[in-house]
Amino acid sequence: MSLIKLKSKKEPLYTSKSNVNFDEDLNETKLDTNKQIKKKSSLIIGEGATIKGEVKEENEITIQGNVDGDIECKDLIVGKTGSIKGKIKADTLTVEGNIEGEINIKDLLKMMSSSQVSGKICYGSVQINEGGKLLGEIEFKDKNILQEEFKDWKTI
Repeated sequence: MSLIKLKSKKEPLYTSKSNVNFDEDLNETKLDTNKQIKKKSSLIIGEGATIKGEVKEENEITIQGNVDGDIECKDLIVGKTGSIKGKIKADTLTVEGNIEGEINIKDLLKMMSSSQVSGKICYGSVQINEGGKLLGEIEFKDKNILQEEFKDWKTI
């Protein structure tokens, strides 16, 4: 007499295709900062990477490496190891690393304690943590008034 009952086993059929919607998964995924991942694209330039040239992104760019050139995006985050030399145009900028150049921020320029920003800087509002360094020509830009971007200086 056997104590084990054997059942007939059927193999599943793998011929049917399943439709998976990855966008739904993105809406449910959360980051450590309690921000939702945006459906649109974002760009990450990792530590040790060097980019020379123009970078444009409709959404968010995170920089941990080096960029030598112009950047245009909605939100820009520069990590502790990040470094930028060039023109920047963004809605918001959060800096922990170094930036040198012409910077035009529509809304918030947020500088952490390890940050250093120098050049021609135009911002809507600014937040500088203790230890953050802001050097150069600095100009407040009212959100309600359309202003021209910086133009090169010429002596009279």
